[in-house]
Amino acid sequence: MENIAQPTIKLHALLVEDSALDADVLIRFLRYHDIDISYERVDTMPQLKAALHKEWDVIFCDYNIHTGFTGMDALMTIRQFERERGEVPGKPMIRVPVIMISSILNEPSIVAAMNAGASDFIIKGYLERLVPMLHREIGYVRSIQYYYAAWKNSSEGLPETT
Repeated sequence: MENIAQPTIKLHALLVEDSALDADVLIRFLRYHDIDISYERVDTMPQLKAALHKEWDVIFCDYNIHTGFTGMDALMTIRQFERERGEVPGKPMIRVPVIMISSILNEPSIVAAMNAGASDFIIKGYLERLVPMLHREIGYVRSIQYYYAAWKNSSEGLPETT
């Protein structure tokens, strides 16, 4: 069986994580798997709200945060920010992928996170799914950006119809 390697992904990521150790484990895992990642870690709601004004390729959000808010609070804040910001001129309307991470897996939590707008859910001890998940999510976003740019370029030279 032939091993087909995935191309390296460059990511600018936001980590909503109260544990510096868990953040370090995640970043080391991604770098080990050829993900070129720059990141910022936040662990309070004011830090999160400030960070949302920056451009992110992906947001990793711990489900169990213990610094005065929860991962679900963070997820709802992220999606509310996107709704309030609305469309950004010259860009397609794409929600940033939010991957919820937890050390405990239970179906009601996963369902609640997915219904609230999470892109996916992963267990901290089982990060093997994370790399293909990132390739899928980032590939989806970049495809939309590519086709949006092609559409914008092709429609700019067309005369207006009445």
